Amino acid sequence: MLLSRLRRSLPLFAVLFLLPSVSVRAQDPASVDIDLRHSELDSNTMDVYLRANGASFGDIVSGLTFTFRWPTTSTATLGPRVNSCPDGIGISATAMVVDPLVNDVPTGFNYRSYNAFGIELLSEWGCDLPADTWYLVMSIPVENNTGCTEFNIVNDNWTDSPGNARDYYLSLGGLDRTGIIEPVPVLIGECTAPDCEGTAGGKALPGTPCDDVNALTENDTWTAECLCAGEFSTGIAADAVGATFAVWPNPTTGLVSIRANEAEGLFRANLSDALGRPVNASVARSAKGTGFLTLDLTELPTGVYLLEFTAKGAHRVERIVKR
Repeated sequence: MLLSRLRRSLPLFAVLFLLPSVSVRAQDPASVDIDLRHSELDSNTMDVYLRANGASFGDIVSGLTFTFRWPTTSTATLGPRVNSCPDGIGISATAMVVDPLVNDVPTGFNYRSYNAFGIELLSEWGCDLPADTWYLVMSIPVENNTGCTEFNIVNDNWTDSPGNARDYYLSLGGLDRTGIIEPVPVLIGECTAPDCEGTAGGKALPGTPCDDVNALTENDTWTAECLCAGEFSTGIAADAVGATFAVWPNPTTGLVSIRANEAEGLFRANLSDALGRPVNASVARSAKGTGFLTLDLTELPTGVYLLEFTAKGAHRVERIVKR
């Protein structure tokens, strides 16, 4: 009632002064992604970057949480961090957690989480997050490392376990703007590129022997694309019911010739990918009844394809490698 009387008696500008204030702010980023990278300045240091998607941000980062993970088989520990904007994004560390349990089962990893709770405007310290640009917020050295250690920023079963709250989270001005974690890990130490089986420093290299789990091939080796492939015999292999087939060349870069050596020279051939999904390929058949067929795989991606033959009750599946 009193406010109503004051509004009737006071000038308009005074009434406006009495109304609740509403802060208006430029559009915030839609989300903020996080990325862990190998430092360009020190081979034993990792950098943490944030990327504001859609708009820049110079207000308060009211909350930030992320967690490092690395195998317990490693001796590595994380050293003292260096914050790029200590007054705007003052990141602090929790204690390292060694091989915690999830459902009473050891995770096999070490963890260390980091948190920030801002009270200062980023703009006051010249630390605005630029729009759509990766911005360095923290560097951290890796210590006591021997061999090769893989580090990740993760959300996993442990970081998300009850009472933990260690998943990646970011709040801008009190609003949740958590984006994605870039998935590429960082390898620290005496590391080489992973081999064809994904093992750092492994021996499964292009040109070395492998097993493509196909009894019809021989001399199986890893290709330059890390595909395990062998050589099919160019001779004709007989089926139990009398029809025989030949496929060459295999592996191929495009054209594949097929011959069905049976009385009428009639057969069906269906091509599918390694998952059994039908694949279209150009077909050129020779004179009717000769039993020859040419497939053109030139436009298909490199990989493994399955060629299924049917002729007079005979059935056979050949594995074709497209390079």
